[in-house]
Amino acid sequence: MKRIILGILLVLLLIFIALIFYLPTNLRVVLYTYNNKSQLLERKEISLKITLLDRIFKENIYKKTLQQLIEISLENKDNFPIPKGTKLLGLSVKDGIAYVNFSEEFRKNHPGGSLGELLTIYSIVNTLTEFPEIKKVQILINGAILETLAGHIDLTSPIERDLSIVR
Repeated sequence: MKRIILGILLVLLLIFIALIFYLPTNLRVVLYTYNNKSQLLERKEISLKITLLDRIFKENIYKKTLQQLIEISLENKDNFPIPKGTKLLGLSVKDGIAYVNFSEEFRKNHPGGSLGELLTIYSIVNTLTEFPEIKKVQILINGAILETLAGHIDLTSPIERDLSIVR
């Protein structure tokens, strides 16, 4: 009888622990998205579903945030700021620098132009630097550092936040 009660208590404890780690809660995050009227970035606050496990492994939160930026980009006709077909291949943070690895479509499907490149780069950089532990962002394509995305912005070193193109 003691074994049955102990077994039931153990199962209940495991269920309780699983719920704590996997039960979603909401977290408010800020995205910098494209406004086609002003042709600038705008600050957009959204609610992101996260778990306690995400809070422990913060990189999951950063990845989910960028996934939202990618999804929002698909909703507008210009696919700005993130080009259509772009996939987030990975993200890691070390010493205040977020290393963001995108698929080849990020470069291949980008429409180009200096403003377009600024909008794309700074939507990512400004979104990630909303998190206090991220100070700069290094953008990678298929794990490699590129000189530029479309010929205008130097991507060879990490980029700091810049709100000058935010309306």
